[in-house]
Amino acid sequence: MKSLTKFWPLIYSTIKEFWSITEPHIEDAAIRNDIPVELYFYSELGLEYFSKEDFQKRDPFSNPEQFEKLFAHLFFKGWIDAPTREGRYQVTEKAREGARQIIRAGDAHLSTLEPLLDVNLRKLAILLKQIVTANYAAAEPPQKWAILKRFRVADNSSPWLAQLREYLMDLFAYRDDSHLSASHPHFGQAGIVWSVLGSVWSGSAVNAVQMTESMAFRGYDADDYDVAIQAAVEIGWLESAESPGTFRPTPTGRELREQAEALTNEYFFHPWSALKPEELEELHSLLAKLRDQLRELKKLN
Repeated sequence: MKSLTKFWPLIYSTIKEFWSITEPHIEDAAIRNDIPVELYFYSELGLEYFSKEDFQKRDPFSNPEQFEKLFAHLFFKGWIDAPTREGRYQVTEKAREGARQIIRAGDAHLSTLEPLLDVNLRKLAILLKQIVTANYAAAEPPQKWAILKRFRVADNSSPWLAQLREYLMDLFAYRDDSHLSASHPHFGQAGIVWSVLGSVWSGSAVNAVQMTESMAFRGYDADDYDVAIQAAVEIGWLESAESPGTFRPTPTGRELREQAEALTNEYFFHPWSALKPEELEELHSLLAKLRDQLRELKKLN
């Protein structure tokens, strides 16, 4: 297992390179065609139904109020149908086609980069597909929600880079499934408290103001994080640090977070037994080569 943990930072850094290349083209296509770019972002949460409860099955760490405000806007514009009694909005086929259109704008740009790459993209796709297939077949846990719900656009007829983007996002979804299965029993409905523990544990932010800045996409303000920090202190996960107004994990909090990370890795990498050791080495080499070459191409544009 320890030899496999090197893969996740590589996978995530490669995904970020894909995002940095495709998202400007997706956003341009959304503006040009008057399609809400949120349909692209929410495609990872599924484009069948929208509801606060459904979204929190993948993202219990963001402010649910921001979801509900956007639902009202999308309903007014005709992208989702009126909510049911249970508060679920059915996504229209118009919305799904709009999402396909703008995501394909990003994939179309990726296809122009393929001749510039010196990587065996076909072999890399074959290896990644084996893992993704094994994820579907693996026994629970983790509970498979994200990997089953995410909205896919690329298929076997798509350019190799588009297929690779899709497989990497499948792995990203399965990583979320793995982390939620490992950590959700500890925080229940208080996802923001788990977020502040993770933020302090990793050192990315150690007070409410820093958390508001580093996790702006979560939709919470400094007061929300102050309350969550105090809750984490009261349950013994955090304590005051030497520098005034900052916090650090308690031994209990640190152990809890590290146990959850270890269990996340155990869930995530279990299906990787589908690959032989030599295939794993080839996968790492090809993926690192792709990430580095995408990074260099981005600098040239």
